[in-house]
Amino acid sequence: MHRDEHHNGWVFTICYIFIFLAAPVFYVGIVQAALFDKLGASKTLANLPASTYLLGQIAPLFFSWLVPYRLERNMVVWANLATASFTTMVFLTLALPVASEVRIGAVVLQGLLQGLSMSTSFVFMQQCLRRGCSAAEVARTLQRTFSITPFAAVAGSLGAQFLLNPGLPAFPYPYDFAVIYLIAIPCSLGIAINARRFRLTEIPERVREPFFGFVVDSARGFFRDATLARTWVAYVLWYVSLGVTVNLALYAKEALHRDPADLSGWTMAIRFGGKALGGYLLGLLAVRVGLRGGVLGCIALLAVGSAWAWGTPGMVYLFAFAIIGAGELGGAYLPNYVGSLSAPSESTRNFAIITLATPFSSFAPVAHGALTDGYGFGASFLFAIVTAGMAFALVVLPARRTADAASS
Repeated sequence: MHRDEHHNGWVFTICYIFIFLAAPVFYVGIVQAALFDKLGASKTLANLPASTYLLGQIAPLFFSWLVPYRLERNMVVWANLATASFTTMVFLTLALPVASEVRIGAVVLQGLLQGLSMSTSFVFMQQCLRRGCSAAEVARTLQRTFSITPFAAVAGSLGAQFLLNPGLPAFPYPYDFAVIYLIAIPCSLGIAINARRFRLTEIPERVREPFFGFVVDSARGFFRDATLARTWVAYVLWYVSLGVTVNLALYAKEALHRDPADLSGWTMAIRFGGKALGGYLLGLLAVRVGLRGGVLGCIALLAVGSAWAWGTPGMVYLFAFAIIGAGELGGAYLPNYVGSLSAPSESTRNFAIITLATPFSSFAPVAHGALTDGYGFGASFLFAIVTAGMAFALVVLPARRTADAASS
């Protein structure tokens, strides 16, 4: 088991190298907003791909009911093959001479479909990790993964920056965006191939009940636990706060009088550089005081990042992307905190329930865009600070002893 849990931890880490190399495409938001800005879209419409991406993350609940335990590794493979196909669709609309409306529609649709596939991949990848690792090894894996692999995202983001500004004569707009999408296709395939190497401990198969009954029983089992219920609401509020990210990129026009596309690669690089530093520091916190400490750190960083962007002038505001990038690790720490509260036979179900917080918060990016269109960027930043504060208050309340702690 000791060797296997190290093996699974490294398989997980390698998957994230591929994910982060394709960060400009897989992290739907900044690059897509820059593309929409080039296409003349409003700030509300520029936030729409990020919203459809969140909305698409309803899929894991269905697949957690449908998929037997023996096929959980296969789901990671199939989901990433699907992501490769959606990325290819957008690449073709950018590489071929089609109308701007077709490109906008393709990117919005890609956000939705990629939300379905990547959320499925995420949930089953977390389950594959936990089926081969102890709670302590999960914490160490998260620390290593999110300390090292964000540098792959920095490299991918700087590559995107080079393509967009100064650019290459052979790839003028929109071919510069097309190449960014092209790079993401082999990254999706790399995740699929690597995920086949997960080694899973056996779990007795369950009898599949009717889907509606499964949903009701799953929700009842999850929400009757006060700690899990508070964590779910906190995850919704965390995502609502994180919805400010696209507006941070669009804010470049006001703060720096620059086209967002000119800085999108730099902002992504700063974001993932901050994620690397945050991965190390939050990992130390999680190893020493538990995953709940890492969760609280992630939430607090979102509030600080929004306040920084709102209160600092000129180029200094770009450091907000580093702070937000570190806080973005709540997407790993909150679900794994839920996993630590769950028995192995319940963890896939509970991962799926916590992931439902994502489509419930899918209004957030568009809401941030609408607030900005109506009242200015300050309204969006204040909204992010308030929702992060509410999430922090929910998690800081006393929690029951985790299942992992109880068994140690």
